[in-house]
Amino acid sequence: MIYTLTLNPSVDHYVFVPSPVRGATNRAERSFWVPGGKGVNVSVALIRLGIGSTAVLLCGGGAGRMLTGGLDREGVKYEIIKTKAETRINTKIADGSVITEINAPGGPVTRAENGRLIKKLGGLCPDDTVVLSGSAAPGTDVFAVLTAIRASGARLIADTSGEALSACVKADPYLIKPNRAELCALTGRAVSDEEIPLVLRKIVSGGVGAVLLSDGERGAYLCDKNGCRYLPVKDAGMAAVNATGAGDSMIAGYIYGEQNGIDPLACAVSAGSATAYSEGIFDKATFDLVLGLYNG
Repeated sequence: MIYTLTLNPSVDHYVFVPSPVRGATNRAERSFWVPGGKGVNVSVALIRLGIGSTAVLLCGGGAGRMLTGGLDREGVKYEIIKTKAETRINTKIADGSVITEINAPGGPVTRAENGRLIKKLGGLCPDDTVVLSGSAAPGTDVFAVLTAIRASGARLIADTSGEALSACVKADPYLIKPNRAELCALTGRAVSDEEIPLVLRKIVSGGVGAVLLSDGERGAYLCDKNGCRYLPVKDAGMAAVNATGAGDSMIAGYIYGEQNGIDPLACAVSAGSATAYSEGIFDKATFDLVLGLYNG
């Protein structure tokens, strides 16, 4: 079973405002909302690829009910740790292809809520895969979460940052997916293009199974026991309209590639690009079109 773990989920409200003026009343052309949070995005991307998962998330209040309603519409299974704090609402202001994000911090997690989360993770087994993605709400015991996952023997895929990413690296993860900025923070210094393969190999030699390095619109690197490869983004002839969720989609693409005997790196880059070409998480047709550029 694949579980995605979102420790600070959200409702993402997209508002389309042409040429917004600061300090003035701006009228939106349209708006919509979707369930958000990096782990939630991975679950949505997986379902678009025909892969089931269970989203485990902390949520509460009216926004929490909106979030689970959105997951119901997407067909994503979920297990909820109810919180006293209201689930956060993030605002995405779209002006053409430029999206300005205003992300709320999330409400505090209590000791009792942490306890219920750890108890739920105690049901994991070695055949499971846990995708830990995104930030943690204030008060979340991330180290206890990692201890529970490691004790279960489940495969850990980590897409987080800061101290949480450093802790994940020490938990013998199956895969980590940093971006360039997160890699620099992890190593404590700037990393040039020429140094990337060496730095990634060093991380793998330290106990990480594989590193999928997202390098934005340029492409991605994959380093594992078989070596280090780079794959550039190919032009699909479509305009990029949305970067939100592109990195999360890469993890879903990687898993899809592994399960179907297709190059996981090509699938990861294709999934990320497909979401960049979409208003939300990609659809399968767009993914297949982009992946075809690498298989042609």
